[in-house]
Amino acid sequence: MSEKILNVDYESEMGQSYVDYSMSVITERALPDVRDGLKPVQRRILYSLNGLAGSDKPHRKCARIVGDTMGKYHPHGDSSIYEGLVNMAQNWKLPIPLVDPHGNFGSVDGSGAAAMRYTEARISKYTEDVCMKDLSFFKDQFIPNFDGTETEPTFLPFQVPNILVSGSTGIAVGMATNIPTHNLGEVIDATVMYLNDPEVPLEDLLEVMKGPDFATGGIINASNEDLMQVYETGLGRIKVRGKVEIRDIGHGRKSICVTEIPFTMIGGTAKFLDTVAELTRNRELPAVVDIADRGDKNGECLCIDVKKGTTDEEIRNIINILYKKAGLEDTFGVNINCIYDGKPEVMGLKRILSIYTDFKYGLYNTKYTKLLENQMEVREIKTGLLTAVDCIDLIIEILRGSKKVADAKACLMHGDTSNITFRFKGSEADAKFLCFTEKQADAILAMRLQKLIGLEVNALKKELEDAEKLIKKYSKLLESKSNMKKQMIADMLEIKEKYALPRKTVIADCGEVVVKKAQAVETEVAVLLDRFYYIKVVDANLYDKNKAQIDKDYRFSFKCKNTERVGVFADNNQMYMIKVADIIKLQAKKNTGKKGNGSGLIGRLSDKGIQIFEFCNMNGNENILYMCCIEQIIDKNLLFVTKHGQAKLVPGNNYDVLRKMIAASKQEEDIIFIHDAEMEDFIVVKSMLGYYARIQISEIPVKGKGAGCIRLVNITDDDEIEEVAVGSTKDSFFVDNTEILFTRIKACKRGSKGTKLRL
Repeated sequence: MSEKILNVDYESEMGQSYVDYSMSVITERALPDVRDGLKPVQRRILYSLNGLAGSDKPHRKCARIVGDTMGKYHPHGDSSIYEGLVNMAQNWKLPIPLVDPHGNFGSVDGSGAAAMRYTEARISKYTEDVCMKDLSFFKDQFIPNFDGTETEPTFLPFQVPNILVSGSTGIAVGMATNIPTHNLGEVIDATVMYLNDPEVPLEDLLEVMKGPDFATGGIINASNEDLMQVYETGLGRIKVRGKVEIRDIGHGRKSICVTEIPFTMIGGTAKFLDTVAELTRNRELPAVVDIADRGDKNGECLCIDVKKGTTDEEIRNIINILYKKAGLEDTFGVNINCIYDGKPEVMGLKRILSIYTDFKYGLYNTKYTKLLENQMEVREIKTGLLTAVDCIDLIIEILRGSKKVADAKACLMHGDTSNITFRFKGSEADAKFLCFTEKQADAILAMRLQKLIGLEVNALKKELEDAEKLIKKYSKLLESKSNMKKQMIADMLEIKEKYALPRKTVIADCGEVVVKKAQAVETEVAVLLDRFYYIKVVDANLYDKNKAQIDKDYRFSFKCKNTERVGVFADNNQMYMIKVADIIKLQAKKNTGKKGNGSGLIGRLSDKGIQIFEFCNMNGNENILYMCCIEQIIDKNLLFVTKHGQAKLVPGNNYDVLRKMIAASKQEEDIIFIHDAEMEDFIVVKSMLGYYARIQISEIPVKGKGAGCIRLVNITDDDEIEEVAVGSTKDSFFVDNTEILFTRIKACKRGSKGTKLRL
């Protein structure tokens, strides 16, 4: 065999191959068909089940069902087939399951189904009645399976828009679908309304089909405008939340019970309870005393017990926190993306109903055309049999005089008597007038003698009358689209009467969840920062008792309120803001279980604290020059001193901000000292060459935080400021472990050189 080498562009070949692969995944695996609402794997499972385990037959092992489906129709992994089977059987995912399960098929809390060798299933009565009973009329539309040994349906003839009733979820290549389930009765009512008036406004349809109806119940928190957008475009986001009851559990205590979870919480109830426990540990739900899953076979019951004496308003706020932070309210992204005519399309409600009703007209035309043909054949045969009964003696003589069946059949159909021997002379002449059809002749030849009994003859006449009535009925249906529409509506209303269930999901525009922040009890605390930059909050009384030791061991320490803020000034000219409450919160979280004072504060000096860099966006290389309570410096001035002997005062209210800000001009990269100062105080500086100066704070001008500093002392180029202190004449500061009183230093004017001091 000679080789044939093709020159192919690599880029175009890869691009086309990827497009082919993507379309295969989209159309053959991930997205449902708008006509029957099924993905290929679901359709193949149901078709296989229909022949293997009908609703009136015993359940069959799921391993057998999966093997039958995979071997005949779906040449993919068994796990994907079993997952599709399980999903169609779980009544917390589908309002009306398409498969009747037997065994452990998982639970709503996320536990998976047992292995396929342990579980059993059969097709549900609903699927059999609403979908499978008319399948035989569409055998001519079946296609060969993957290896050509079997045929499979391209669609299943659902009597209702299953794309809306059962919904669908799937992820393809570059696209996805997420169609919510709906109430069967409401979907039928909307379809009937559309059949009666294809121009019906969307608003009227939504009066009938109010919105999604999830198997888990719950509440849809959406306005009419939100739902209008979803069903007009096929895209949108709706909020779903659990249903909550407040129950009295005795002894003056109450419990918040989640009786219906949102659809998005399927498989996540344990995570919900863990989140509630975490919120309780973080003191965001201080009134909660117990959390438990008290659900049983009758439904979910996730209980959050609260303290005795908790008010109704506090309970309502706890519920709002559960909605906001624990996932009890979540967003369901609607994406009605399905396959139509072999291509994916995002559809609104009217587009779906338009395609489905056209599809349904086609189904009914095919069905009733074949039914009419069947009844016409019945009429033909029954008419022939009744005619044969009237001349039964002649027919018996023909049969007795025939050597072959073909001779008798030719005589019955065409009056050919050449190969027949008659016993009576006049019979041959009568036989020549026979003209039965082929079907009638076959029926006569197969007729049993018991048909000659009077009652049997009457039954034949009754069957002929029934066939005539059905022919008349089917002819009227096929001749008039209006009559066909009435029949379609009657059939759907019969399904509604038999299978429709009350709506489970409540639709209400509840608005945004508003969580009232608990008013913190204002208490006095102390903030400490050690030389390794670990920050912590301690009780104010503890601070007062150990102030001398604290001043010795910690770089910065001060008392403030637990509702105030801490300003951290670094040598990169940045000021960082930290809420005292944030320090307390993280402190309490990291020290859960340690002995404290019961108020959420760490009450021991021996506790390590928290690295300040966890609160400030620093890289760890900055040096902290000053730390203070912002509320305490708003009415004061902050003193900035550079190593070159310059200084300025900045009003403290410049730093009353909510987050980090620039503390001083970027050009002043040599600031070495920051402190709050009163105008009557003095500033004492010592240079590297031993010059000391004491200057009245009032001599330093007050400027903005972005303004430059002015000269404080006059030092030489080879000298720089080494020590700075602020205080009154009663204060002192230490140089080389030597205490120096402010009064020992000569007072001088701003801009002087200062004097040397002999220690």
